[in-house]
Amino acid sequence: MADPADRDPDSVPDYMALARLGGQGHVVIGAGRGIGRQCAHALSQAGARVVCVDMDLSRAKTVAAELNGVAMSADVTKRAEVERLIDQARRELGRIDGIVNIVGASLGSTVLDATDELIDRNLDINLRHAILTVQVGARLMAENGGGCVTLVGSIAGISALPKQALYGAAKAALHHFVRSSAAELGHLGVRVNAVAPGYVRTPRMLDRFDDDKWDEIEDATPLQRSGVPSDIASVALFLASGWGSFLTGQVILADGGLTAPIRAMRASSAAQISGRLLNT
Repeated sequence: MADPADRDPDSVPDYMALARLGGQGHVVIGAGRGIGRQCAHALSQAGARVVCVDMDLSRAKTVAAELNGVAMSADVTKRAEVERLIDQARRELGRIDGIVNIVGASLGSTVLDATDELIDRNLDINLRHAILTVQVGARLMAENGGGCVTLVGSIAGISALPKQALYGAAKAALHHFVRSSAAELGHLGVRVNAVAPGYVRTPRMLDRFDDDKWDEIEDATPLQRSGVPSDIASVALFLASGWGSFLTGQVILADGGLTAPIRAMRASSAAQISGRLLNT
């Protein structure tokens, strides 16, 4: 590895060229609508050829047609399906330089009401698919010199939210998996990161919350607005591009600052408690 001191410190790269993905092949899992659809468009606009994957093949075809991509369908909670998907995508694209996997769903349950079936489904839809994607995708990308995998976490994996203990636990595990897999795969040239959204106006969330709830969320958010899918897609594009080439093992919060006051309040409380202990 070259010593950084041997590099010209005055060398200036073409920063805008770093953002371009011309000639690259990328796979977006969960591309049928919302954040996934926006991620597919973002990567395509940067020059990548995109495979759009969704459980609903008709949705995948609709998005693929919008950006001259390729539509595929797979249940990525199953290993054989992930292996089939990645192999088909490789043959279609020639090589895979990046994977964005936005699959996930809050199934909403209190701890005491969670059934075994709900626990299993929560782990499948929010964690297992991410592990399989990295396992299968990273091995292939390593053979081609590297690439990047971007997963989608959640503020529920950082802060406790009502009736989100199962979802939050799975997302917290996903966040840790990002850091651990990045540490293992870095020497192969494979980067693993995640973006952790706050409240985003996806089709699913718009069905769940009425206007009053959105007003409440925006009042509590420092930027005074809720997120939109393109906010998350922009982070995914940054991570996939040359601009993110030195980032791995990171979970980037994209929540409009919603959790910042919570963290500050907790830090302040901890400092007060520590101060009292030191003075006793």
